[in-house]
Amino acid sequence: MKKYWQLIKYSLASLSSFALDTGLFYLFKRFVFGPLGAWADLACTVAARVLSSFYNFNVNNRLVFGHRGEYGKALGRYYLLAVPLMLASAGFVTLLDRSLGVTAPGLSTAIKIGVDTVLFLASYLIQKKWVFKEKEET
Repeated sequence: MKKYWQLIKYSLASLSSFALDTGLFYLFKRFVFGPLGAWADLACTVAARVLSSFYNFNVNNRLVFGHRGEYGKALGRYYLLAVPLMLASAGFVTLLDRSLGVTAPGLSTAIKIGVDTVLFLASYLIQKKWVFKEKEET
């Protein structure tokens, strides 16, 4: 049951981070980076992810995984995972936006939701097994 509880906590932390990330993505696309044209999705994704990922790291670090190891080491590993995930998210959103001819911020945000949902499980497994892995006793 403990492993399921951890997945439930991870899901709740991810949902709150997702809400923050998606809301910021929409606001950045609507009010800040929209005029960047083809670069808007990347700029919006990066800006939103920088803010939401730091929040997510701290929630996962203590509340989800109960990590007691080195904060800086875990933070470095987290961002070694987060950056490729962010780029994958931006890349797939841009690819789908262009392929489908999407220009509306709301529809682009819906596409982002689908893309990020697919990336969710892989992220959990990597965080559990590598980012927040405790040093083994010798």
